[in-house]
Amino acid sequence: MPVYNFFLLSSNTSCLIWKIEESLTKLRLQLHPHFLTDFQNANLSSKDRIRQSLAVRIALYCLLEKLNLPILTLAKNEQGSPILANSSFYLSFTHTHYLAAVALSTVYPIGIDIEMVRSSLYTIQKKYLNAEEIENANGSLEKLAIYWSAKEALYKRLNKQPIPTFKDIFVQPFRLAAKGEIIAHLHQKKYTMGYQQVVDRALPRHVLVYCAHELGVSMTANVAAVKPHSLT
Repeated sequence: MPVYNFFLLSSNTSCLIWKIEESLTKLRLQLHPHFLTDFQNANLSSKDRIRQSLAVRIALYCLLEKLNLPILTLAKNEQGSPILANSSFYLSFTHTHYLAAVALSTVYPIGIDIEMVRSSLYTIQKKYLNAEEIENANGSLEKLAIYWSAKEALYKRLNKQPIPTFKDIFVQPFRLAAKGEIIAHLHQKKYTMGYQQVVDRALPRHVLVYCAHELGVSMTANVAAVKPHSLT
């Protein structure tokens, strides 16, 4: 199984990244029965979206096994966010053409987003960034991807609460690094977010951003990264 990376975001929050390599047929065979109904309810038609949807559910299964947690029925809440039935766990899903990731917290709501670094983020930057954010990004595609992912992750962290536009989320200026912390502001609250650049010579560049806490709790201090590996 192509588990790409597993790491702890904190003592109660974990993340697993899955490298999407298998065929659609092989992915279907790996889908756990407890996740089947939720997958079928997604009613996807695009083969690429189906592969991504299957991969993120397989990543969830691997994460639960890794954490020695029970395999519970996957469903969605009223806002369309993933949940495990009859549990108090918090989940967040994200995927691109190449990677799928799932984060699980036993204590806090969690939001996670993985984004491929691509030129179109520069083209549309005025749609999701304000003037100060655009100035700080200074054309860096990596920063633009982090800004986009940060706002997506916070949106998921807030259980998809209505946000007029992504410009209403303000991300403080930050220095680009391999991994780090950023602060986001929304509705007079501050949120601590962690980010990592995902670098693999076999893949396009990606960034991963995760958000579980309001300001005051570090999202990177306890990260224990594990080198890419397979669970088999």
